[in-house]
Amino acid sequence: LLRKILTNGVHALHGSRHLHPDQGDRRGKGMYLMFIFPGSLTSSGLPIMASSSAYYHSSQFREHDIGGFGRCTSPIEAVLCPDGRQSMYCQLLCGLLDRGVVDHVGGTFANAFIRGIQFLEDNWEEMCSNIRTGRLSDWIAHAPLRDAVAARHLRGPDPALADEIASECARKPWDGIVRRLWPGARYILAIVTGSMSQYIPVLESYGAGLPLVSPMYVCTECAAGINLNPLDLPSAVSYALLPNIAYFEFAEVTHGDDEKVQASTGLYDNLGKLKLVDLVDVKIGRRYELVVTTFAGLYRYRVGDLLTVSGFYNATPLFRFTGRCGVILKLREYKRGGSPEGHFTSIRAAS
Repeated sequence: LLRKILTNGVHALHGSRHLHPDQGDRRGKGMYLMFIFPGSLTSSGLPIMASSSAYYHSSQFREHDIGGFGRCTSPIEAVLCPDGRQSMYCQLLCGLLDRGVVDHVGGTFANAFIRGIQFLEDNWEEMCSNIRTGRLSDWIAHAPLRDAVAARHLRGPDPALADEIASECARKPWDGIVRRLWPGARYILAIVTGSMSQYIPVLESYGAGLPLVSPMYVCTECAAGINLNPLDLPSAVSYALLPNIAYFEFAEVTHGDDEKVQASTGLYDNLGKLKLVDLVDVKIGRRYELVVTTFAGLYRYRVGDLLTVSGFYNATPLFRFTGRCGVILKLREYKRGGSPEGHFTSIRAAS
């Protein structure tokens, strides 16, 4: 949890230099969609949940302005609501109520934000009715959420705001809807690399020229690194791995053929040990499979992500996500390697 907080804090501090250099304390709010996922218990009774859910439940998230939550339009009761539909509805409603002070929009991943915009397209008329009458829909039944929205956000009828929002939402198609609903938004904040790159065209359509900021590199094993140049185009995004998050090692991939990578050819020495190099020894232009040793107990775990060294920030190597090991797409006997862009191009060509 503390390493998750550290990653978000470093990203927030560094990102503000690039994204809000002229605002300081005058910064607006972020219409940023956040959700929890249901947890479970092990056979011995230990709780298991997604790291993001544990982060949102933590006192550090609520009591400290780590990652800028204090500047988000979503009430904490909406983030922690176990019902995803009620949570989505109220987060979007609060984002519309605060549309005049929103300076960025987004979600953790690109697909989550797109689902939010699609949900808004299906429900904007009901939201406008709530704003016009000053009354929240009866089906919002989660008591903490309902009380928070009614007391702190939906403070009375606002027909003028409802009409402004309705006039924009009624215009078809929805190209540029983010700019139209949140005219002060400077960028869309969401991870758009790796498998999320397939959603870039949709985000570009909704954003109508707004920069797409991919803030960090995360995998199931850990939140590994941050984007030190957040205004780079998605195709040029590179990440700096944070060495206090986990111990990172790298298995060099010397083949152009990802099928050989799947068979681990060249990754082991004659004694069957994985050939690894440390973070300080990677070379620019070379491609590596990421191997992590984490505080949670993973030891030299092969993540499966392929990273190419794209440059350096001072002495810190920067990595570009370039694919997955052992991922083969086979369409009509045509095989393609692990590059996400290659997969999506093949799928579009075959459709």
